[in-house]
Amino acid sequence: MVDVSGIIVAMVTPLDDEQNISYEKTSKLLDRLLEHKINGIFILGTNGEAYALTQDEKYDFAKYVIDYVKGRTNVYVGTGLNSTRETIAFSKRIATLNPDALSVVTPYFVAPTQEELIDHFEKLTNAVSVPILIYNMPGKTGVNVDPETVAVLSKNKNIIGVKDSSGKIDNMKGYLKLRNDSSFAVLAGSDSKILALLEAGGDGAISATANLLTQNNVDIYKYFKDGDLENAERCQKQIEPLREILHMRTTPTALKASVTASGVDVGPARYPASMPTSEQEDKIKEMVKYYKDNKII
Repeated sequence: MVDVSGIIVAMVTPLDDEQNISYEKTSKLLDRLLEHKINGIFILGTNGEAYALTQDEKYDFAKYVIDYVKGRTNVYVGTGLNSTRETIAFSKRIATLNPDALSVVTPYFVAPTQEELIDHFEKLTNAVSVPILIYNMPGKTGVNVDPETVAVLSKNKNIIGVKDSSGKIDNMKGYLKLRNDSSFAVLAGSDSKILALLEAGGDGAISATANLLTQNNVDIYKYFKDGDLENAERCQKQIEPLREILHMRTTPTALKASVTASGVDVGPARYPASMPTSEQEDKIKEMVKYYKDNKII
């Protein structure tokens, strides 16, 4: 069974100047992330621009990452699409690559009921044997996975946890209270809530800011587990300058610009998302300099 805990990086998808996936840049980013004691890499999520990539691009990218990582950490692959039929078909295709788990966002645009969500995920688990992580992103999908729904789905042994990007700690606490048992992981998808969820009994985070603040975010988990809450809180607070920058632009443009400014070129975001202005770039460079001067990166 996959160890779904600690800090899992919600990795960006590096592109070249023509907006094609760059495998050269991908290898350099993976090399940097793998220098740290992360407990996984999550590709093809929101910050991985899955919504802007074709299924063939996603398959090829997943294959490259899984082959490159070679078991050095867990690889989670986003396979959620807007219908159960499409999600099953694409999940089966990705399953042939032997990822450690699939991360499946809820269907979107026409928000399904909680009963329909249960049916959707149960049909998926009947079709694929790869472990499933539920991805709750109500701000983008228009539907929240309620704690009562997790109470049902957590009984399914092929569903190993939930990533919650609602930003609502009460929602995450509801998952913790109603999950079938502690083997069902509850992960923060909102980086401002990493420590708060750990203190509530959660298992870790799938973290976008870890693309840049990899060691800092790993240290939140490490210090918490060591009982050093003072340093865990310090590391949690150190995320805030980056989070302020991320709010300036469409996801994941400011994050990509920040990683590139730190010395690992990950290229632009795919249109229609456009990269920061020159004035915003200056703020990003100042932020990166602050992190480097303080030995945070």
